Amino acid sequence: MGVRGGEGRGLRLAASLVARILLLVGAAGLLTATTSPLALSDGVEDLLSPLKKLRLPVHEVAMMMSIALRFVPTLAEEADRIRKAQAARGADFSEGGLWRRARAMLPVLVPLTIGAFRRADELAEAMESRGYRGGEGRTRYRELHFGPRDGLAPVVAVLVVAVAVSL
Repeated sequence: MGVRGGEGRGLRLAASLVARILLLVGAAGLLTATTSPLALSDGVEDLLSPLKKLRLPVHEVAMMMSIALRFVPTLAEEADRIRKAQAARGADFSEGGLWRRARAMLPVLVPLTIGAFRRADELAEAMESRGYRGGEGRTRYRELHFGPRDGLAPVVAVLVVAVAVSL
């Protein structure tokens, strides 16, 4: 009887974790699909602005998030291109156990990482050559203002988190 109860609890825990992950991925997908990267960056910067008093580089953190969001599709395309090139050379990513498939991904990850660092270096050089100096003296084209819908958003977020936790 104790074993059977343990199995049911394990399945409920697994279902709960899967539901939480799906909810998190769905919420993140909805946020990024409905909000421009610039608005997301500005919003993150505004949310983190109280941390400026602790000398946290809030603008730089928001800029890194914005750049990371911008490069996700580029890196996904490049990973797919490298994977197809490796498959054309005879690499097999679908056979064998988990360890063998993970090792088969190494020829994809190495050039992808090198390409990502190359892109980061090129971006840093381009920003530097254009005189980018971080948050000092920066202004915004559009200033954000707190409205009634903005007050509703945290309430909805808390409800979503409460549902996720209760699952």
